[in-house]
Amino acid sequence: MSTYTDRKVHRPFADKLGTGSPLSGHAVRFSVIGDAGGIAAQRAAHFSIYGDNPAIAKISAFPDDAWDPSSPEVGAKYGISWITMADLHHTARGTDPIAAVVCVDGVVFLNITLSSTLKHISRQDGEDLNGVTVMIMALLNHFPSLREMCWADDVTRAGRDKADWTQITTKCKHRDIALVFGGQRYDQRNPGDELALGALGLVGGNDDPNRRRKLTGKRLMKCKLGGAAISEMQMPHGWHQKKDRHGRPVNEGDRGLIPEANPAMIPVFGALYDAGAAGESYQVIAERMVAFEADGRLRRRDHTNLDNTYAQTVDDPLARYDAAKSFFVRSSFRPRIAPSEQDIARYLAGEDPADVFDADTRLYIAKVELLRTGRYFRRLRNDIRGRNIVLDGIPATYRDDRDEYGWFDILSAPWAWPTDDAGREVPRFGLSDDTCRKVAARLLGELRAPKAATGGQAHRTSTRRVLRGFTNWTVQPAEAGSKYDDEPTQWGVEARNNLSGRANFILLFRRESAGAGPRTGRGWSYFGPGESKPAHIAATGSLAELAASVATHLDRAVRSLADLGSISTLTELPAEEQTYDQTATWEHRIDLKRTELTQLEAEAKGHRTMAALAAGAGDDDEAKAYAAQASEVRTRVRDVEAEIARIAAKVQAHRDQQRASTAHDDQADVSVAAYLVAGLEGSARRNGEAPARLGRLCDETFTDWRLRPDGEDLAWTCAALLPLSSGGHARLPLAGTIRNVRTRTGKTLANAETVVRYVFEEGRDLTEVADLLQVTRKTLLIKRVMPWLVSEGVTARGAKCALVDHPVPAVRQELHRWLTRDPGATTATTSSAYLDRLRATYEDPDLAWGDSAVPDDTTWIAEALRLLAVDTETRKHGLPVLDVALALGRSEAEVRELVKPQKRSGGFTRPCYLAYANKAKTHVKAIGCPHGRCKGRRFASHVVLLPEVAASGYGVVCIHCRRTPATHEAWPRTQFPTTYLESWTNRGPGGSLRTEAQTVPTSRPA
Repeated sequence: MSTYTDRKVHRPFADKLGTGSPLSGHAVRFSVIGDAGGIAAQRAAHFSIYGDNPAIAKISAFPDDAWDPSSPEVGAKYGISWITMADLHHTARGTDPIAAVVCVDGVVFLNITLSSTLKHISRQDGEDLNGVTVMIMALLNHFPSLREMCWADDVTRAGRDKADWTQITTKCKHRDIALVFGGQRYDQRNPGDELALGALGLVGGNDDPNRRRKLTGKRLMKCKLGGAAISEMQMPHGWHQKKDRHGRPVNEGDRGLIPEANPAMIPVFGALYDAGAAGESYQVIAERMVAFEADGRLRRRDHTNLDNTYAQTVDDPLARYDAAKSFFVRSSFRPRIAPSEQDIARYLAGEDPADVFDADTRLYIAKVELLRTGRYFRRLRNDIRGRNIVLDGIPATYRDDRDEYGWFDILSAPWAWPTDDAGREVPRFGLSDDTCRKVAARLLGELRAPKAATGGQAHRTSTRRVLRGFTNWTVQPAEAGSKYDDEPTQWGVEARNNLSGRANFILLFRRESAGAGPRTGRGWSYFGPGESKPAHIAATGSLAELAASVATHLDRAVRSLADLGSISTLTELPAEEQTYDQTATWEHRIDLKRTELTQLEAEAKGHRTMAALAAGAGDDDEAKAYAAQASEVRTRVRDVEAEIARIAAKVQAHRDQQRASTAHDDQADVSVAAYLVAGLEGSARRNGEAPARLGRLCDETFTDWRLRPDGEDLAWTCAALLPLSSGGHARLPLAGTIRNVRTRTGKTLANAETVVRYVFEEGRDLTEVADLLQVTRKTLLIKRVMPWLVSEGVTARGAKCALVDHPVPAVRQELHRWLTRDPGATTATTSSAYLDRLRATYEDPDLAWGDSAVPDDTTWIAEALRLLAVDTETRKHGLPVLDVALALGRSEAEVRELVKPQKRSGGFTRPCYLAYANKAKTHVKAIGCPHGRCKGRRFASHVVLLPEVAASGYGVVCIHCRRTPATHEAWPRTQFPTTYLESWTNRGPGGSLRTEAQTVPTSRPA
């Protein structure tokens, strides 16, 4: 199943629309997201038209707070669900509420704050989509019961784009849904109504381009003629809007609002520009700005936060830098191509910036150039869709050949200079041309060193830190990870390199209020008044260890789904975001009922008390009356309790159904995960560095990071987003633990718990762990691994060596679970007889085995079995021992040992691989499989020289049933996992487990 319903509606949106069967659809729309006043006016107009409808009358009675997206819990009480852009389409992005939906008595009502012309949803396989159109089309598809779709009398509320309008009307025509505008009904089965509806669409479709051309043309003319055309809080420092004697802004013809210079800024500009030209740091310049603000001569202009001040940056060096820099430039804008040193030198020499720089660079220094020349270079966004647009002689500029809007670059007419007490103009606020050019040159020169991206990206190389997409998160008081009792704790991650060059990261915390700031919040240089960073570092982690841990757990999770590189069935999980549905209404009713229950119980208690008092006073009649009232109230209590239980059962049933409907099978391409596993393992060996392309994929895949210090450990969790074949992503939760290297003293070796977790619990290769921890294999074996195995009861030398060297990581993981008595579940495909065999083999103190998992060269044995299984005749009658020996370059004695191994007093006795084919013992053949349906038909032809297999007396298994030929004890029930069908051999003589793994893979026999 896909992420869409059978009615072609994105499932998150379908879930919020519900399962009712409304007959009438109503929609109101305002173009600006989050504009409460605008959408409220649209609702009021709609309710005045359709107020006769009882359902609309009920909806109109909802309080205004119910339509406030910042308080969704209020709307939930009335059954309102909020819709985000991501709910509409699998490629849509955005989690802010853009619409609300509610169903009441056969009416579905949409409250939309979204433009009907902008293309909100980007697609790679076709034209981009408008969010309003997608929403309306999904509504029409989701509810086949709809018989009408109603809007206010303004047809542009339904759509301004001709193509989108046609799409909606065509769908309504095919589904026999009437369109209603302002109470006027249009039934497209009637040719006259269809013609009238087409005329309405023509008006709406032509309205938008004409309206936009007029509005954009007016704004362009105002800018060109030297008008302000923006709010006072957005104007550059030094100018404000000209006002009349009543304080009202003055409008002058085509110029509109007029910029007027402020003489009080003359000394401010003088001090700040002289400091900037002299090269003072921006932190020092910010201190000057704070002083001017305290004197009342400078006010911070921030149209997004009117209460913002320069004084608020005193304790935050980064905030001081941003505040000071934004006085000279637009801090949110940077030229795509920085100017060369030669161009900057030409500018300093006095050349016109229009002859030296491109438009992006001129826009970057526009504030300085306004102060130098009095003319403001501005960029006006074009709202008119189309190419080669020209307004008032100025052509639009386009980003690329796909851009259909672009912008206009405008150099305004001169703005007025301030005047002194004598009425004389003060050009450039008293500054020299040279000072202004020096400030601009400094700003342009700083572009030569691009601002480093968070996470430590290397800008001059093609590599970067492989993991860096750590967004901040908060923990509520009393929850795990909380540091404060009176407010939430904010956590975050910051990149760090230690002196040895190892790539680390630090885990930081602070009060949530300390992180609050304008727009996106404060950076991690500020922790509150009087607080310093060292006191707020909770842990330090190794990026290489984190990359290796993520690779291990991702590999394990994906292998449990399917073989790597294949298409696997995966369960799609909903994103972890707070949503509201009709259960909120039911829960509200439960709360009301509980309040009623409390009151009734108090009333019953009061009646019983009065009955007792009356009986004590000898008034039996009054006592009986109170007792009767108490009994009556108790009956009502039971009724309310039953009602609470009924509603609670309804809530639970709905949630069960919702969980069932939000888990959908889909096809996940897990080859992406295979690429990530390989890439992360490689980056772990390269100090956490990776190609930028891999890093970007990690940013997209791993989300919702959480890290928590736990003594010498650092626990982490995240979600891996695997792409689905039908679009969208499936969430795969991951969790692991790495070292908290902050608690490590000097170069102390990692503790045994960490080493055991990596090698045994997570099944990592010992060499990789040694490299990760910057020690040798020998050190880990002698000081950590072997002592731990002995302490857990694995005492036989062969058992210890085989476990460490074992080519199947799941064996180490299973033994770790057993030895530590961890109740963690094993895979469903692993039999209990197999587990019993593992435990019995490796806990056997008398196990005789070599110093590796596979102590012999098995390649020639596998080749012998290939010769003996080449055809049916050979499998049945075998081959002469001499022929086999000659073909393999071995002696006859060596071939015969494969049938009857030589018993050894020292070392260990090898298992059987072959059987004699005749009584004369001149021929050998593969051993037949004696089990079940394999008996008489198949052979044990796959070599597996591992302790748990050889314990049966054989070193081969049947590739069909994965059992050895042994028929005694529990061996007929012991089935080995499919991983045992891989092939391994010994590295060869002269090797040591202390320096490298002795068991290595071989090619699988043909």
